[in-house]
Amino acid sequence: MKAKLAALGAVLVLTAAAMVGFIAWQLREHREGPAERPEISAFTHGTVIHAAPYQYCDKNKLNQCDPLGHTVELAVNAHEPVQLSIDGRIAKAPWMLSRIYAPVGDVDHKRAESSVYRDHRTAVTIPTVDSEGRRLLGLEIKLPTVVQTETGDLIEVTHAIWSVATVWKN
Repeated sequence: MKAKLAALGAVLVLTAAAMVGFIAWQLREHREGPAERPEISAFTHGTVIHAAPYQYCDKNKLNQCDPLGHTVELAVNAHEPVQLSIDGRIAKAPWMLSRIYAPVGDVDHKRAESSVYRDHRTAVTIPTVDSEGRRLLGLEIKLPTVVQTETGDLIEVTHAIWSVATVWKN
């Protein structure tokens, strides 16, 4: 009988400790707000910019999204590449980089080039002019997740996007 009471007492103490920990965590979340979102940075020609997410949704509840952010502008030239730096929280999962190029003076004929990085890479060099002479208009970093549809199919959707537009300086 004593052993049962001791075991019951231990279970009650552990349950109370877990509840106190959970309540403290919830109070901290409520007081401090959600965790800070990961950022990217881009550097070229002596200038660095930092970009918060343009779009950020909970990867487990895709209908719970932050308000839309902004596309950040970066001044570029034809002689120096963009050095892109990715937060480690982004790089720990596969992420996609889309580079959008267009011929000089002809933004109607855009071409997107995409790469997926699965190697935890946190830095990428991006030429401002591609091999065909097209200029970099902008870039997007996308963080995909896989969801199951109502029919049971698995599809890939983007739950976070960071966006950078280039501003050409001569």
